[in-house]
Amino acid sequence: MLKIGEKIKELRKAQDVTQEKLADYLNISYQAVSKWENGLALPDITLLPKLANFFGVSTDELLDLKASENETELRRYEKEYHELGRKGKVLEKIELSRKVLDLYPRNYQWMLNLAYGLVSYNSTTEQEEYSKEHKFIEEAIILCERILEDCTVDSIRHSAIQILCYNYPHIGKKEQAIRLAEDMPKMVLSKEMLLSHIYSGKERLKQEQNNLRFMIHFCSSILYLMAWESDLRQRFTVDERIKILETAIQLNQIMFGNDENEVLYSGQLYLYHFIIARFYCEKNLPEKVFEYLLLSEKYAKTCDNAMSLGEQKYKSLFFNHISWNPKNILTNTDKTFKEQLLYNLDDKCFEFLKDNQDFINLKNRLNPSTL
Repeated sequence: MLKIGEKIKELRKAQDVTQEKLADYLNISYQAVSKWENGLALPDITLLPKLANFFGVSTDELLDLKASENETELRRYEKEYHELGRKGKVLEKIELSRKVLDLYPRNYQWMLNLAYGLVSYNSTTEQEEYSKEHKFIEEAIILCERILEDCTVDSIRHSAIQILCYNYPHIGKKEQAIRLAEDMPKMVLSKEMLLSHIYSGKERLKQEQNNLRFMIHFCSSILYLMAWESDLRQRFTVDERIKILETAIQLNQIMFGNDENEVLYSGQLYLYHFIIARFYCEKNLPEKVFEYLLLSEKYAKTCDNAMSLGEQKYKSLFFNHISWNPKNILTNTDKTFKEQLLYNLDDKCFEFLKDNQDFINLKNRLNPSTL
C-alpha cells in the first residue's frame, strides 16, 4: 500500500495520462494526485475501485500485492543475466532481456540490460555484421531514449546516457551526444570520489585503493585507444604506438606485479602484447612478432586459469586491502582467452608467418581440438 503512489505514477505515464486528467476523472484536485505520487499522502480507500477501473487493472495490481513475488522472480532473472554475461553469451543475454520485458514492459533496469546486450555484440566481424543487419544499435538507442523520457532513477538514467553518448555519433547525432555528456557530473563528483572523502580509516583506505585500481585500468585503456583506435593511431608512427603500449604494460606491471592472476591485469597484458605483435608485423620483424605472441599466449593462459578461481586478495602493496573475483568479470564473447588469440591469429597481417614452424606450433597449442 505504501508504494501505491509509485504504481499510480507508473500506470499514468504508461498510458500517457496527465495528473489533471486523472484528477478530473476522480473529481479531486491534481495536487492530491501529485501528493500520492510523491509519497506525501495516500488515496482514500473508496477511490481504489475507481482508480483500478480508470487504468484497466485489478485492485490487486494497483496495490502491487504481487510485488514481493515479482521481485523474487526479477532477482532470479538478474542472476541468470549476470551468469550469461560472465560466460560471454551475449545473444542469450539479449533473448533473456526480451523475455523479461515481455513480462515487465515498464521495467527500466531491464530496458537498460537489453540495451547493454545489444551494444556489446561486436567482438568479432561476424557479430558486427549481425548487429548491423538486425539494427541492434538503433534498438538500443530507442530503449535509452525511452528511459530518459520516463525513468526517474538517476543511476539507470546515467547508464542510458552513457550508451547514447557512445552510440549517437554512429547514427549522425554527435551534437546530441555532446549535449548529454556536458550535462553529466565531472569525474571529481563521481560516487567513488565522494565516498573517499566521506569514509575514514580502513574504509577510506579500501575506497582509495579501489579508486586507484580503477584509475590504473582507465589510464591503461586510454593508452590502448591512442595506440590502436583507427582515428587516433594514425597520428603516431608504428614505433610510437609500440612505445605507448609498452608504457601501458609497464604501468600495470608496476602496480599489479605481484598479482599476475588478476583477470583484468593479465587480460590487458594479453591484449597489449598481441597488438604490439601486430605492429611488428608492419615492421616485418618476425622475431619480434613471435616474441610478443608468446607473451600474449602466456597471459591468455593465465586469464583462462584465473577464471576458475574464487575471490582473491591482492598481494600488491597498492591494493592489499581489497580483493577481486573472476565471477564479476563480464565479457562479450563465449571464447576463452586462448581461443580468442587463436581466432585473431587468422588475421591477414600474420599471413607471412603461415609456414613458420614456431607459428604453426603456437596455433596448435591454442587449438583445443589438437590437445
